[in-house]
Amino acid sequence: MTWRRTAPWVILVTLLLAIFIDLPRQTLGLTWLPSNIFGHELKTVLGLDLQGGIRVTLAVTPQSGQAVTDEQIETARNIIERRVGGLGVSEPQVRTEVSGNQRRIVVEIPGLSSGDEDQVRSLVGSTGQLQFIDPKGQALTVDQDIRPLIADGSVAVLFDGSRIDPGSVNPGTNSGQIGVGFTLASPASEAWCQFTTANVNNPGPIALDGRVITTPTINGAICGGQTIITVGPPGQANEIERTNLYNTLRFGALPVSLSEQGVETVAPTLGADFLAQALVAGAIGLTLVLLFMIAHYRLPGVLAAGALIFYSLVTYAVFRLIGVTLTLAGVAAFILSIGMAVDANILIFERMKEEIRLGKTLGPAIEAGFNRAWSSILDSNVSSLLVASWLYWQGTTVVRGFALVLIVGVLISMFSAVTVTRTILRMVVRTDWGRRIELYHVER
Repeated sequence: MTWRRTAPWVILVTLLLAIFIDLPRQTLGLTWLPSNIFGHELKTVLGLDLQGGIRVTLAVTPQSGQAVTDEQIETARNIIERRVGGLGVSEPQVRTEVSGNQRRIVVEIPGLSSGDEDQVRSLVGSTGQLQFIDPKGQALTVDQDIRPLIADGSVAVLFDGSRIDPGSVNPGTNSGQIGVGFTLASPASEAWCQFTTANVNNPGPIALDGRVITTPTINGAICGGQTIITVGPPGQANEIERTNLYNTLRFGALPVSLSEQGVETVAPTLGADFLAQALVAGAIGLTLVLLFMIAHYRLPGVLAAGALIFYSLVTYAVFRLIGVTLTLAGVAAFILSIGMAVDANILIFERMKEEIRLGKTLGPAIEAGFNRAWSSILDSNVSSLLVASWLYWQGTTVVRGFALVLIVGVLISMFSAVTVTRTILRMVVRTDWGRRIELYHVER
């Protein structure tokens, strides 16, 4: 079966799937519909400016009497931002503040449940100092504070988490116990091998930020550097512990100590009223654009209007499916991508009208119009994708959100303009009424 025959079915299935994803289940009382698809929860994620969230303020204090440098604070800010992002929280805002001699790191996260809030507080406040411990015969227990024992020499630190290869950290499972696996670099690998060889059937405690997180029994020599920290049998609580440990190991230890100064609820800076006004404004703008397209291009304009509605439904469905955070900047990027979709349709229709004026019949004129417009559409959209990709790579969280929305919008607008509009036009010109030239508003 050729693409021409399968394209209408692909468009129809995509449209139905988008409508299914977009349906506001709570508003329409359709709670019996599944709220998850492909393993993702279907929800509209709003940013801090539209929804509010929580703010965690952390004071910076030096470690071991060392002076805190600006580079250390910036490193800590980047690590916290990556850790919170690793939880699946969309578009956290992490910034530094200076007040007199006090420097702080402020973490703002949109819409969280109380459970998520506790998880984030635990994660951002952890300095992430991992230590492999030689207990020297001491019976250590999970959550025990061993910093006094290290200070008086009762237990010894074999090596710390800086010896872990950052790229090797992965969730793992060992004998039904969930945990985090990683690889130790030399010479820590040799030290761990010697210790485990000499302590088979004894505990090999591991501590995080001075507290024991696990005391696994060494079943045999662990040589070669590959090891795993287990947090217990499968269960929700342990999954959260593993996620925190995984993010801490993957993104490294904080170079400065942080103390929590407070957690507070953040009100939306713009609010639900602004969102409603923005949606109304967007709907009015889209309606005016569609009316212009219909008035100026007649039948192709009607088909383009259908393609733009298809574009809007599919784009919103993608936002809900992958959890794109809609902030004011994201809404602006969405509207910008609608303009690019309209621009592509105008290029195609103008080329098509030129071909009709040259004497071609409708079928060849439509194909020639799409082929001639394709290079211009491709150049324009590729340029936009390159700029958006650069913004996503180099930008902060808000800029990255704008760039992500723009990338999604541009890709779907290309499919909408080139495939959806073209397929519908091909279907229409096969009908008797669809071949009436006056429906295409061609001035001769």
